[in-house]
Amino acid sequence: MLFSKTGFVAAILLGASTVNAHLYMKSPHPYGQSTLNNSPLAADGSDFPCKQRNGVYAAANGDNTFKIGEEQSLTLVGSATHGGGSCQISLSTDLKPTKNSKWMVIKSWEGGCPIKTNGNIGNSPSSTVPSNLKFKIPKGIKNGKYTLAWTWFNRIGNREMYMNCAPITVTGGSSKRSNDEASIQKRSSNFPPMFIANVNGCTTKENYDIRFPNPGKYVQKLGDAKNLLPKGQSACTGTPKFGAAGNKKASTRRRNAGHHFRA
Repeated sequence: MLFSKTGFVAAILLGASTVNAHLYMKSPHPYGQSTLNNSPLAADGSDFPCKQRNGVYAAANGDNTFKIGEEQSLTLVGSATHGGGSCQISLSTDLKPTKNSKWMVIKSWEGGCPIKTNGNIGNSPSSTVPSNLKFKIPKGIKNGKYTLAWTWFNRIGNREMYMNCAPITVTGGSSKRSNDEASIQKRSSNFPPMFIANVNGCTTKENYDIRFPNPGKYVQKLGDAKNLLPKGQSACTGTPKFGAAGNKKASTRRRNAGHHFRA
């Protein structure tokens, strides 16, 4: 088998630990922790969203009550950090999400997620990633129960999408939630749709931290600038079979946007 120079270097950086030491979310406490493994989503999208499996939405092993505006930590476990990459935190009002669920992005990290690194950080599947990833539930999200999703697109290695989900309760905001489905579909540009790739026919480019087409208002760049996908390049190539909304740039969505969520 022949390897390109890029592929050969990536293989050295990744090492054998990629087989058994991917990543999973420890905090917020995930759904179905006893059946959650550290592998990426299936390439055909069959287990999207939330790594569908028996017990996928079993109760979490801890409390996830988050107050509007309070800083929260994203804690990940594993060592196959694949050169970092780009991540998002998204919310859905669906407590058992499906492929048709709507997601609101509340935080994006473009590069340096889960950590700024050239490859992996060891070979232990049970070690905590020494990162400092913080997010807040922003104003404009109503009180109530949600599903939170962490999604990750690795920079080096196979083109993959990782996704773990957790049940959360939001407090400290408005207690009024609109029953108008149209208003939910016309979300504020602060809360764009989740970016979906590598499981739906649209594939990200290796060796780059992707720029999300619409990262939302709350975005951090934590990686090396030279690794960030150049401006103007598509975050993924190919025609997505589902989840295309997150591939639209902010300017395109704003032209079609309706009224905003209000706190």
